Order: sequence, then C-alpha cells, then structure tokens
Amino acid sequence: MAMAKSAVTVFSIMALFGAAMATTYTVGDKAGWTIQGSPDYEKWAGDKTFKVGDILFFKYNPAMHDVKQVSKADYEACNGKSAIATYTTGADSITLKEPGKAYFLCSFTGHCKMGQKLEVNVVGSAASPHGSPAASPEGAAAAAPKSETASSPNASAINASTPTASEAGGVAPTAPTSSGSSSTKYNAGLVSAVLSVAAAFAL
Repeated sequence: MAMAKSAVTVFSIMALFGAAMATTYTVGDKAGWTIQGSPDYEKWAGDKTFKVGDILFFKYNPAMHDVKQVSKADYEACNGKSAIATYTTGADSITLKEPGKAYFLCSFTGHCKMGQKLEVNVVGSAASPHGSPAASPEGAAAAAPKSETASSPNASAINASTPTASEAGGVAPTAPTSSGSSSTKYNAGLVSAVLSVAAAFAL
C-alpha cells in the first residue's frame, strides 16, 4: 500500500514539474495578431524555442481577424479554405501537443500576404531542456491578438459568438491565460507545493 502511494506521488510530481516548465507565448507580443504596424511574425518566432506543452496565445479583434491552422502547402499559398483548425474568439490559447512544424494564418482577404502568418517549430517536450532534438510531423499550436479600430476587408465568415476550434494536427485549445509579456512561466510556488505533498506521503 505504501509503495502504491509512493508511486502515485512520484507520477504526480513528474506531471506537475512538466506543467511548471511549460511556457505561454503571446503571439506578436504587445502588437498581438494583426496587420497594423506590419509585425514580423517570422522574426518574432525566430529567437524562441517552442516545446511540446507550451501554449501559443493569439490576441486579436475577431471582427477583423481570425486564426487558422493550415498545412505547409496552404501556408505557403496563403490558403485558409482547407484549415485544419479554425479559431475566432479573439483570445485563443492553443497547446502545442506534438513535435514538428505548425502553421497559422489569418484568412481575411489579403492579410496573409501582408505577413499575418506564423510558422513555429516544436521540439522535444515541455519537461525537456531547450534545444532538444525533435521529429518533424506537421501539427501544433497558437493563440490571441489585440483590438484594432481601423476597418479591414472581410473574407471568410466568422462566428464571433461561438468559436470553432476543430482539433487536429496535435493541437488542443485551452482557456486563455493572462500574459503581460510574451512568455509567462508557471509559478515556481507550484513546485514547492508538490515537494511538500511528496514529503507528507513519505511520512
């Protein structure tokens, strides 16, 4: 019985340590997901190491933008008509669940060609060190941008009241998270709590 409790405790600690090391990235930082100011999303992603378990947060005005996860071919062609997953809430948090490439774009007319597209490379796992090797299947993550006041051309229909997030390609939407900066670490206090629980079980 004691061994069983110890095993459960160990697995719980491992799971919580993994969560504590996950990172939430606000796409575009303060600019969010937009065409205003011509954010360079390729540059934004270029200096980051995205790991399995990390979260992409897209913040945007849902009346003017959307987020579509697409294949590599559709990404390069700026085609959002055959999306793997569609997000329209204006505050979308997407967990990166598999290693490999993940592609996102805005399907509003002309936005993708103006640079509103994002490619991320997901490696290893959230509990592994940065820079760990990874496989290369397509599929992974994204999340939320910033309100805008300028008018924008309409394209694909958007359901602003009911978000459609068809899960595919190893991406799972999660509840939006607060993030004042581009990357938010889970509170280190969580680790201390886990260690306290482990000590209690050991008594």
